[in-house]
Amino acid sequence: MTQGFNPHPKFSIPMALGVGIVGRDEILELDLCEPMPPETVKERLSPQLPEEMRILSAETMPYLTKSSVSEAEYEVAFKDTGLLSAISISNFLQQSNIIVTRIKNGQQKHFDIRPSIQKVEIKADKLVFSLKMTSEGMARPEEIVHALLMSNAKMFFEIIRTKVNLSSSA
Repeated sequence: MTQGFNPHPKFSIPMALGVGIVGRDEILELDLCEPMPPETVKERLSPQLPEEMRILSAETMPYLTKSSVSEAEYEVAFKDTGLLSAISISNFLQQSNIIVTRIKNGQQKHFDIRPSIQKVEIKADKLVFSLKMTSEGMARPEEIVHALLMSNAKMFFEIIRTKVNLSSSA
């Protein structure tokens, strides 16, 4: 628990989901008051969760270990699967820079998403890609979709984050 007038549990979500993005394999880090086997943590927390949320695994980490996101994997399902045929992945990956414009605090900033892109492929009528964290940050999944389709037009698709991988340093 934190110290002070209103103590609360110490926990962190290494990479929060963006609005409208579904998470299939998310990570929650907890600081416990006392050592406990991972299976016991799983057994005690599971009944407290909403029905549609499940704990897939639990593991112990050294207390002083700080973790950070190293990469994330995504699937994108389009309402119009015909859009997938308009995507040229090889041309996309051959580009040395892919610049997007982000707006933060009313100011436009340019960000190169290309260093963040590890792989892009089409599998079973879905766009699948993995993004790595760089010193500048990570590309956003919707930026990848818009850059691949070379359009910012409104289109219907669902983004699912399928995996978050962590790296740790003591």
